[in-house]
Amino acid sequence: MNGLHGCTVNRLGLDLSALFDQPGFCSSSAQAVQQRLGEALVDHELDWPDGRVDVTLHRGRVASCELYALRYGGQVEIRPQPFEDFVLVQMPLQGSATLQCDGVSHCVSPGDAAVLAPREEARVLWEAGCEQLMLKLPRPLVEASQAQLHPSAGLPPLSRLQRPLVVRWLRLVSELLEHLPRDQQVTPLSPWLQHLEQSLPLFLLSHCCAEIADNAEPRQPARHLERIEACMRGYLNQSISLPQLASEAGMSIRSLNTVCQREYAQSPMERLRSLRLDAARDHLLGNPGASVTEVALEYGFAHMGRFSAYYRQRFGELPRQTRG
Repeated sequence: MNGLHGCTVNRLGLDLSALFDQPGFCSSSAQAVQQRLGEALVDHELDWPDGRVDVTLHRGRVASCELYALRYGGQVEIRPQPFEDFVLVQMPLQGSATLQCDGVSHCVSPGDAAVLAPREEARVLWEAGCEQLMLKLPRPLVEASQAQLHPSAGLPPLSRLQRPLVVRWLRLVSELLEHLPRDQQVTPLSPWLQHLEQSLPLFLLSHCCAEIADNAEPRQPARHLERIEACMRGYLNQSISLPQLASEAGMSIRSLNTVCQREYAQSPMERLRSLRLDAARDHLLGNPGASVTEVALEYGFAHMGRFSAYYRQRFGELPRQTRG
């Protein structure tokens, strides 16, 4: 699959075959990656905490919108310049990423969509093995939709679509993917495609602005999420009960469950299991000779049958297939 581990038709229901058919860019050079992605998106700084660079990029254009399938490989921190010409929607295909901007923080994983339109500094952290589909919407298209709604109905610097809305959003993205030209052909701007193109920013403006209006204290959940994420990642290799996790996060069990259901559509222990699965996959990708049983035990999975079932449900393949 052209260097990307995500399935061509992944569990989000998106057929990426047309995007994977676009000419790809692969590199293990941090300098080349920064230059290439700076040209495609915006000037930015990249830091690689684990030193592993294994980048694959596919890029396609439909009307005035651009689609990217991107993997950095290792963990990477991105600090982009403000987006003056576009809005970027990030949709993880596998793994997770944390986005921070103007005191707001969102962690996204498959089934989420984050909308990034920073006016000042932003920080994005992709976990190792994270792969994303990204949609770049030109600012004039967004502003035209904004004028249709209300001049003050602009997008916040960072917002996140709630899970029920993501299903509807992905239907629009899936339709856009179907219009990706193959063999470098130019897709004519039909009335339907023009309507689809205009529907994308209208959807975001209608729902992201409402989300912010309904959230009276956006910074408090961000602090909660940071504490929860830090606690969970500190126990990837150790057992911990739900009461202990809540105590470590400084929250009641009920509050912890409420935050996790709202932000991840998962219970706290389901979220912890997902992070452990991500860590196990990253270990297998980085160590092809590793024992699947030993990796499962290291990340808290004592029952191999359940580990394989959970793994296949999350990544669409068995652990031994990842190991190659």
